[in-house]
Amino acid sequence: MGKVKRIISGAILIAGIGLVAVSGYRIFSVEQDYNKSNSEYANLSTSYVVSDQKAKDWYKKAKVDLDGVRKVNKDVIGWIFFENEDISYPILYSGDDETYLRKTLEGSSATAGSIFLEGMNNPDFSDAHSIIYGHNMKNLSMFGKLKLYNRDDKYYDKHKYFQIFVDDQVYRYEIFAYSTVDENSSIYTVWHESGDEFTGFINKIRQNSMRTTDIKVTKDDRIITLSTCSTSGDDYRFIVNAVRVDSHKYKGEK
Repeated sequence: MGKVKRIISGAILIAGIGLVAVSGYRIFSVEQDYNKSNSEYANLSTSYVVSDQKAKDWYKKAKVDLDGVRKVNKDVIGWIFFENEDISYPILYSGDDETYLRKTLEGSSATAGSIFLEGMNNPDFSDAHSIIYGHNMKNLSMFGKLKLYNRDDKYYDKHKYFQIFVDDQVYRYEIFAYSTVDENSSIYTVWHESGDEFTGFINKIRQNSMRTTDIKVTKDDRIITLSTCSTSGDDYRFIVNAVRVDSHKYKGEK
């Protein structure tokens, strides 16, 4: 019996070591994956974005070389840049919601994927409602920092605005709502054109928002929803809603 017990104990020990090794490898693989994505996108920001967050004029806070980044990937349709935050990424468009879910700008496979526009949207941001997706990464990369709107009441006050750069101009958006929604929520409706029904859509966003704001939003405005995974569960998403409040043409500026 003693010999049998030693054999069983040895088997359990070996199995335990194996589990630790597998777990360690998985953790290492995840870390490597995160580091690869962070390095790739950090290099992009350094190469194609000149940032000056202290600039007085909002449209001087950043300059983006879209022509340059399109040489890396022709599916780039714009660049999202948050004021007073380091959320700064190219926006990709493939006409579907799968291609860039786990693929980086350079085409490599990665958990972080890319920031991309809803496949049913027009890629020029002319729609009344556009939706942009990004992963909620634990290291706060991609759209990982969006969760801070929910966790810190003071975060919103310093992070109300973000910009989207397109071919010859930059749009400025002001955040007017944010909330946790079901993955099948009507918020994921693409509106190509506005109208009276669009007013009801906007009102519903406000009603569900975790924060009440006095920012004016009408049926004639262009709004964007930023969507990421929620910590509330696999069936939920955290969204940030913003309205276009300004634009500036920059083509040809020095």
